[in-house]
Amino acid sequence: MNAEPLLYELHDRARDAGLEGYRRMSKTALLKALDGVEPGPTVVESSGRGGLGLVTFRGGRENALALETLEGLADAAEALAADPEVRVVGIVGGGSRIFSAGADLKALQGLPGAEVGGRGAAALERIEALAVPTVALLNGHVVGGGIDLCLACDWRVAVEGAKLRFIHNELGYTPPWGAALRLGALIGRGAALRLFATCELVSSQEARSIGIVDEVVAPHKLLSRAESLAVRVGRSDREALAGTKRLLRPDVTMDEHTAAFAALWDARPATLPA
Repeated sequence: MNAEPLLYELHDRARDAGLEGYRRMSKTALLKALDGVEPGPTVVESSGRGGLGLVTFRGGRENALALETLEGLADAAEALAADPEVRVVGIVGGGSRIFSAGADLKALQGLPGAEVGGRGAAALERIEALAVPTVALLNGHVVGGGIDLCLACDWRVAVEGAKLRFIHNELGYTPPWGAALRLGALIGRGAALRLFATCELVSSQEARSIGIVDEVVAPHKLLSRAESLAVRVGRSDREALAGTKRLLRPDVTMDEHTAAFAALWDARPATLPA
């Protein structure tokens, strides 16, 4: 997890720090120049790739998650989901070694726990509630609060070699933003408790075998896999898919299922096959 950064990652840090002439510097010189330089905040960017709306967060301390970052992710994801051309929203970390190192503990220091937990959970609930499917594109390691983030998405696709570290209890905290609830629903309470209790480090392949990750792909195929998924999702009627996603929530009653179907059935009789 603490491997020496790659050259292009040092270039990104130097650019963000405003270090002049960094591209002409050796790796050793860059490491020395950046020693002690405080990284800036994690920034959120969005872009469109056909039916895939992509939200990228990068920078800071290995894509660490401050409350403002989580809220920025929710804002960007909601804006993309409102575009009728977007069929899937993907969330990916910048760089190639890490999806997220988890909560930005330095940025959160001094804030009351109710604010840290409440604001973060609210942001992830906004992502979870999007009308279009969401996919966490795990381009590298996922630690602590990064697991909370990826579990708020409907699907997870990880690259080969990525690892998920359930470090929450080792740090002395419970999962802050809903990971315990979501993971228990996904793989069962006992299996989820074991991962948190043992502070497990799980490979992407093992995460696939126990049902946390849906697919494992080569790093160079991550974005193309998400684009292909968006194309396939495009076969679904947008309104029907949004309704189906709502119906998959565990608290929905059978009356709500019936009403959702009836609304679409009665509105579209002319579209039904003879």
